[in-house]
Amino acid sequence: MTYSQKDPRWGQDTLGRQGGSLAREGCVLTSAAMAMTNLGYDIDPGELNRRLTRSDNLTTSGLLKWKGIADVSGGAVKATFYETVSEPLIQSCLVKGDYPLVRFYLPNGRSHWAMILGRSENGYHMRDPLRVSNQPLIFPRDSSAFKSLRCIGRG
Repeated sequence: MTYSQKDPRWGQDTLGRQGGSLAREGCVLTSAAMAMTNLGYDIDPGELNRRLTRSDNLTTSGLLKWKGIADVSGGAVKATFYETVSEPLIQSCLVKGDYPLVRFYLPNGRSHWAMILGRSENGYHMRDPLRVSNQPLIFPRDSSAFKSLRCIGRG
């Protein structure tokens, strides 16, 4: 499943109670919704935002509390938090059938999250909530470009 954080169905929704809009700052929620849906827990970014807000799993400014993934899915899906990022950690998530979510910096300096689907000699294949495409996008750098790693998998 591919979702866009700018989708008009939820793009103007506020993240949490006081955060920015999903269109502007909802890359991690959109990536999480893609992973959850791919794992069989069908949820779009707007509904995920509403459920996380109701269950107090977003900070005041709209940042995700990672335990919220398990809370809103009744334990069907969970997020694993990693302190470091490495190729072996990303590969171990993929081998388990989990979806790695990675944070990196865009050319404009903004922090951004996307969902990894795999890796080839060309780079990481990913779904980017800012740039929806029929084919996965290629991120041509190695894992050292990623600043954070969370893996979304079955509970």
